[in-house]
Amino acid sequence: MKKSIITIGAPLVLSHLATASVLVSDNFDYTDGSLVPNGGWANHSGTVGDLLVAGGQAVVQHGTPSEDANLAFTPTAGKLYYGFDFSVGDLGAPYSGVDNEYFAHFKDDAFAFRARMDILEPSAGGDFSVGISSDSSTAEGVWATDLTYDTFYRAIVEYDQVAGVAKMWINAALETDTSVSGAVGSADAMTQFALRQSDSSENETITVDGLVVGTAFSDVVNPVPEPSSFALLGLAGLAAMLRRRN
Repeated sequence: MKKSIITIGAPLVLSHLATASVLVSDNFDYTDGSLVPNGGWANHSGTVGDLLVAGGQAVVQHGTPSEDANLAFTPTAGKLYYGFDFSVGDLGAPYSGVDNEYFAHFKDDAFAFRARMDILEPSAGGDFSVGISSDSSTAEGVWATDLTYDTFYRAIVEYDQVAGVAKMWINAALETDTSVSGAVGSADAMTQFALRQSDSSENETITVDGLVVGTAFSDVVNPVPEPSSFALLGLAGLAAMLRRRN
């Protein structure tokens, strides 16, 4: 009887995990080289093979590389969220310049780009800051706390497909934590998350990992563990429950 409980219970655990409202996720665990076409990534602009993955992380390089790539998800109404860990490589001096190109955003099946996140000049003695725009190519909301090179932060971005407004958090634990918002823009239905490379004032390199796209803040606040980790965690919890019953 105990064996049959475990056999039935394991699929129940995995089924519960599968019903979460995560639309797509990627930990970039690919062989070093081109990101496209791994994991469903597709080129929508620039030279295929220019957007790289290295050491299990996506490498977004402003400057010579030109590729922009997207990861599609099932369209859904209401609010969408993306979250990822990111780090900006050390430039040797604080970021300087006003040509601040966005590197991550939502998009539709064409070229409507929304919830764009970019790297900006610092304002209080740090290395750089980040900004968010709803549908403009220029940041409309700027994170007030400067950030540090070669340090990973978790960015969470919300896009309200009805109101046409984007919102951004850095290292937040709760949706009620401090955030900044873009201006009211065009309300459009999104179908893809995208990474973008262009020419900026500093041509900085941004490393991205632990990408999650979902329909709730709680979906994207943390990276999604590998499927094997999900299974092990679920089975470990089930085993602990059975031990307590015995």
